[in-house]
Amino acid sequence: MSQQHRDLIERDRKVTFHASSHLHDFARGEAPGRVITGGKGIHIIDKDGREFIDGFAGLYCVNIGYGRTEVAEAIYKQALELAYYHTYVGHSNEPQIALSEKIIELAGPGMSKVFYGLGGSDANETQLKIVRYYNNVLGRPQKKKVISRQRGYHGSGLATGSLTGLKAFHDQFDLPLSGILHTEAPYYYHRAAEQEGMSEREFSEHCASKLEELILAEGPETVAAFIAEPVLGTGGIVPPPEGYWEAIQAVLAKYDVLLIVDEVVTGFGRIGADFGSHHYAIKPDLMTIAKGLTSAYQPLSG
Repeated sequence: MSQQHRDLIERDRKVTFHASSHLHDFARGEAPGRVITGGKGIHIIDKDGREFIDGFAGLYCVNIGYGRTEVAEAIYKQALELAYYHTYVGHSNEPQIALSEKIIELAGPGMSKVFYGLGGSDANETQLKIVRYYNNVLGRPQKKKVISRQRGYHGSGLATGSLTGLKAFHDQFDLPLSGILHTEAPYYYHRAAEQEGMSEREFSEHCASKLEELILAEGPETVAAFIAEPVLGTGGIVPPPEGYWEAIQAVLAKYDVLLIVDEVVTGFGRIGADFGSHHYAIKPDLMTIAKGLTSAYQPLSG
């Protein structure tokens, strides 16, 4: 590594608070750093000109690759015409209207409106507010609890960090908040070692039974929604076992529990179909989108 690169890393250590990093080790110079200066296609380039394949696509978000000049030019053109305007009290703009129409077309039956935000955490926070509003309007103020899954990831704020089912996002932050619960993750190959002889479908039924037990223990009249990713992302890149979503949706329908499908990672072609919901025949009541929506060229979620 060049001295210039090392100097930049040292400057960075003094002024930047990095997410998902060991703060003590990084501050003391005991954890590695790297300065990225460019990207093209699937590759990123560091300060020393070394090229790497970015198999992670940023944070599963640069779906169309780095360095797309047509996107940069479109952003530039729009910034000259109208860089920003709010959407409060009925205000809109032509690009937003066209984008909303396209998202709804891609999402398919069941989706009819888009509410915009700036990122996945922001969007999932909004989902919780929508669920609360919905039940208050229906005269069911007690129906507010939300069930997520162990190993699931839905953000890193207070409420969304609570939805996230990973211990590191809870420790030292007094999370999860009350009213947010977690059920078993559909991690078949991990659990199969403990449950010898259990088929994928049997394990899916087991997961659905655990969800039903939790709903009954809390009281169906208090459980408002279940949130999940079509494929576990940060929790291990784990596809669901055979029959999982069929079994889960049957339980939710039985107890009038809304289904929020977090498509932040799986949306916009990440697993082949436009959305993970399409691939697994999931019928969400609410859908969260971000990342691939703009390929991370601009912050946007819905």
